Parts: sequence; C-alpha cells; structure tokens
Amino acid sequence: MGRVVMMGVAIAIAVSAAGCSGQSARPTPSAVPASGVPADGGVVSLTFDDGLERQQQMARELTTRGMSGTFYVLSTRIQAAGYLSQAQLAQLSQAGHEIGGHTRTHARLPALHRDEQRREVCGDRSALEAMGFTPRSFAYPFHAVNAAAEAVVKECGYNSGRGQAGVAAERITPGDPYNLNTPLSIGARTTLAEIQQYVIAAEQRKSWAILVFHDYCDDCGPLGVKPKIFTDVLDWLKGRKVAVRTVGDVIGGDVRPVPPVKAPSIVINASLENYFGKDGVPDCWQLDGRSATATFSRVPGARTGRWAGRIQVAAGNPYRLRLAIKQDDGECAPKAGRLSVWYTSTVPVRFTLSTRTGDGAWSRWVDGPVFPAASTWRQATWTPRTAQAEGISFGLVLTAPGQATIDDFALR
Repeated sequence: MGRVVMMGVAIAIAVSAAGCSGQSARPTPSAVPASGVPADGGVVSLTFDDGLERQQQMARELTTRGMSGTFYVLSTRIQAAGYLSQAQLAQLSQAGHEIGGHTRTHARLPALHRDEQRREVCGDRSALEAMGFTPRSFAYPFHAVNAAAEAVVKECGYNSGRGQAGVAAERITPGDPYNLNTPLSIGARTTLAEIQQYVIAAEQRKSWAILVFHDYCDDCGPLGVKPKIFTDVLDWLKGRKVAVRTVGDVIGGDVRPVPPVKAPSIVINASLENYFGKDGVPDCWQLDGRSATATFSRVPGARTGRWAGRIQVAAGNPYRLRLAIKQDDGECAPKAGRLSVWYTSTVPVRFTLSTRTGDGAWSRWVDGPVFPAASTWRQATWTPRTAQAEGISFGLVLTAPGQATIDDFALR
C-alpha cells in the first residue's frame, strides 16, 4: 500500500484503485525521510493501542482536523468482535494514519523465549504486510521491554519501538529508538489540563510527546478516554505551534523487509497461559473432539504460571478429545525432539503424535506410551522416531473416561 501517511493526488488515485479491502501490491522498500518537524517547536504523536473498534471514531476526529495518528494493532484480533476489521484499517491507512505492530497476541515480550518473541513480533509484522500495510513502528504490550525484546523488534524490521511509560517527553532524535519514552497512558481519570501539560513540555523543551490512547468512551473502563476530552485536546492542538506527526514520520528510515520466521525449537505457549478468541483454545494449539461429554477448559492451580488445561470425558471414546500443538507450516509446530509434559489425572493418559513431511502433509495420529493416573504433578516424556519430520504436533489423550490437568509442555 506504500507509506500510509503520505497524502496527495497520486497516492489517492493509487489507493482508490486498491479499494477498501486492505489488499494492494507490496511496496518496494525505500528510504522514507522524516516529516518536517519545526525547528522552533516540539512534536506530538497521537498513538492508539490494540486496534479497538471505537478507535475508528477517534481516527475520524483526527482526519476532520487534518491530523494523523499511529494505530498499533494485533494481527490476530483483526476481524474479531470489538476490534477493527481489515477494511476499517485500510480506510484508516487511506486517510493518512499509520498502521503499526503490537505483537500477534498482546504478549509480554520479556517473559518469552526468543523463538516465541520472534513469532509474536515478526509473525505479526508479516501478517500485517500480507494485508497490504507497511508497518514501520512497533509498540510493546504493557510497555514491557528489555534489551532482548528490543533486539527482536529491530531484527523483525521495525524502525522503532514505543516502550517505557512515565516519562513526559522523548527527544525528537531519540537516543534509543527501540525504547521510546511516553507519558502514562491517557484514560478515564486523565484531565484535559494533564494532557495539555505534556504538550506544553514538548513545546518548551523542543522535544517529542508521544501520547498513548486505548478506548474511547465515557464509562467503559480505566483506559477509556472521554470523547469530549479527546476532541478538546485535538481542537486545542490546532492552535499550538507544536507539530502533530505519526511515529513513523518522526523516526523516518527505510522500510525494511521482514525476516522469515523459522520453525521454533521450543513449544510455543508451552504453559497454556495465552488465550484469545471465543473458542477458549490456547494460542498456538488446536482442539479436536469437544462435545457435550468431552470438554476442555483452562483452570487455576497450574504447575507453573496462572493457568493449566483440563480435559474431561464423561462418556464415549476418550481419544476424541485431543489438545495438541497447532498443525501449521512452522509458525507454531516445532522441530522434533524428546517430548515432555506435566499432568495429573484420574485415569491413565498417553501421548498422541502427528508429523509433517517436507511437502507440508501431516501424518495420521499415532499413539505413544501410556502413563498411569497421578494425583500429584507427574512428568511424562517420550522420544519418538521423528528424524525425517519437518514439524511435529503432540499432546496427551485419556485412555478411558475421566479427566486430566496438563501444563508445561516442552522439547528436550
């Protein structure tokens, strides 16, 4: 789609030809200079996290005032209820707003293995590019950042990462573009005067105020900015010397390619902590065979972390209920190794395994060894013959009606 913040007749014509689906030819990477920032004043960037549907109205308020914002979105939540659709994001992009990345699943990056960090960041950017966007800017969920997370964001081709919160202003030429400082997120209790003070500080110091917004409502939670305060801020900004620019325009730089995401060497979401979607399946996992008598749920009392998974079969064939690593082309499905999982159960359990060949085909499920019922956490391990496999999917299944609680999958 090209630079999403560029305006002009030529761009408008090109966008009109592409339509509102967000699909367009992928741009050729090229140098993108920073927009002019007044030498005698500061700059403000208005940023919006998570791609919530109500942000469409915030974007309209910006557009009617000739302003552009940076919208950090989660690729897995596009089209989900309460979130912006791909067509809506395309409209934002066509109006001059910047579409940036925010991980696939709103993951706290410093807590993840490096393989999983790459999947969250590179995989998210790759998915956004496949939709026709050109994401150059990134925001860390929860403002959680460390040196390892910065390195992955840079490796995945982003030019910046919005990071630490609680600092009033950033330098227009940041010392560390992969940990941009921001004030605290603007929410239900933030006053107009407080927001104005952030901007005034940027003007006086000739610095950069990166304002962080989430939701847009009068009473929808602590991160919902009141619509009147938001529009009052925009009207007040129009009369100020400070420039309003997207993060990508302030940072500038080349549009860099996304490196391929290699097959992971670990089990992604191994402790079943990360869930998204109405189906209640852990991210990077698949569930087969759920029914009125065969159910899966997440439960507290995990071996590590907050959550474990529980499979229950009251009647019928217990093999029908299978929670296993998602069978994909390598984004979730890892390379082979010695399998490990911790469990408690009321009946014996056994491993189940499927392998992927070089042409992408998955084998039929095969049974592994059986392990006895266990009232306390017990580790099950298995080293199957998978030398020729390009990827594997595995899990535990019940051998009889009953229940099992499972946690901490691993490859050894």
